[in-house]
Amino acid sequence: MPRRVTRFKTVIHPWIDPALSLRARRRAMRRLNGLSAGDYQAGVDVPYYAQFASPARIYDYIHSGYEGTRDPQWQVFGAPTPVEYAFWAPRVCALACLKMAIEAFYPRRSPSLWQLVQEGLGAGGYVVHDDHGRRVDEGWYYHAQVQLAERYGLHVEGRDYVSPLTICQYVLDGWLVMASVSPEIGERQPVTRHYGQHSVLVHGFSWQQGRPTRYRLHNPSGRFPELQANAVLPAARFNASFAYRLIALRPARTPGA
Repeated sequence: MPRRVTRFKTVIHPWIDPALSLRARRRAMRRLNGLSAGDYQAGVDVPYYAQFASPARIYDYIHSGYEGTRDPQWQVFGAPTPVEYAFWAPRVCALACLKMAIEAFYPRRSPSLWQLVQEGLGAGGYVVHDDHGRRVDEGWYYHAQVQLAERYGLHVEGRDYVSPLTICQYVLDGWLVMASVSPEIGERQPVTRHYGQHSVLVHGFSWQQGRPTRYRLHNPSGRFPELQANAVLPAARFNASFAYRLIALRPARTPGA
């Protein structure tokens, strides 16, 4: 896709996506109508994995230019060298979410992030430069994420133009949800700039007076401990970050097989 088209889509999506999601919102409200107040979970224990080898250093990675080749824990990623780790760690939020979902439903299956990178590349899932040598580096393609999920026994539903309520619907039905959000969801300050470009794994929500009040999620690049594993975000903050796209995951067969 030409870069000017990509830039144009980036500009218009924040304006048109909310309107195009209204149908999905109405559908989700019908499913959630009458839901009792309380906390709801997907019904599975979800392990947490950061996309960086040292979660305590994520703030430094993002804000202080911390060099991944210096990370003493780089081998946790599974890469053969610190250089390979340092290149890919900032680019695997989606794969970290996928790893968490795989192990949640199939605890005996534990691919390393490096293994998922290699398998994703084998599926044509990531392009750093185009045929003319120009930088692309736009993230993991949807088809590769689907192939990886299915390879590890997961059933996948990818949805565009969905409401945050759609996430509640999926969680209530036992799915885990990779939500497309702003990277700023991992910060303590308000979301003001980016749109999409990051993935978190939602596995719970709180419901009061006919609406979600909080979302519970794993953020592979939360800058602070409370924004990493089991981060609990007010619905207003989550909604401000949400890019109206998701990938829902559940077992394609009996978990634990």
